Amino acid sequence: MSSHTERSTWKNLYRMGGVAPLITLALYVSEFFAIIVSGVAYPVTPAEWFALFQRDKILGLLFLNAPDVLSIALLGIMFLALVMALKRDNPSAMVIAAFVAFLGIALFVSTRADMVTAILSLSEQYAAATTDAQRAQLLAAGQAIHAPIRATPETTGFFFIAVAGLIVSVVILRSDTFNKITAYVGILGGLSTMANHASLLIAPSLAAILMPVSGLLWLVWWVMMSVGLFKLGRDVPDARNQSTIFS
Repeated sequence: MSSHTERSTWKNLYRMGGVAPLITLALYVSEFFAIIVSGVAYPVTPAEWFALFQRDKILGLLFLNAPDVLSIALLGIMFLALVMALKRDNPSAMVIAAFVAFLGIALFVSTRADMVTAILSLSEQYAAATTDAQRAQLLAAGQAIHAPIRATPETTGFFFIAVAGLIVSVVILRSDTFNKITAYVGILGGLSTMANHASLLIAPSLAAILMPVSGLLWLVWWVMMSVGLFKLGRDVPDARNQSTIFS
């Protein structure tokens, strides 16, 4: 089977892989927009989180970035499409990238889902608490769960996803399947994420600078990968027409 014929078999996957990061981006933008227009100050302490959930549960979930459970999971479709598009260029690297990506997605999604569920449950218990001792215990539990500027299983999950993106970008750099600029953005995103992850461990204050930089790079990369996958799905003719086209 030729490379062209094989790629035509996966054109629908390429299209779905192109849609997935756009949905992810839309969810991120929706979260950001909802937080901005709400006029609510970002909660810092567990008491503020519990108060937000008591005031508006939907807004509390958006502040916790609960939709990321879906948005990050959807990136698995994008990585599947990239594996099929690039496996002929470097099959070993793409298999490794897929493994690392799915490991990171599973870790991120499970950790984020657990955190959202735990804080939601604690906020409900806090609202029902009748003594100061009960409230103090619940606040202590909330403090242990919500600590955004430190290394967690969730940040480790995103780190793995970034490593997978870095591997894919290096393969793209040596391939003619996608734009080379996409490769450079992915490499910069991977390196900045590694620096950010290291800062979470040794210099948490630096993470406040590196985190938005790496996040912006990955948002751009997702859009560029979406454009590339859509183009790949559009340009490859249907496999049923291969005999006619090449006869």
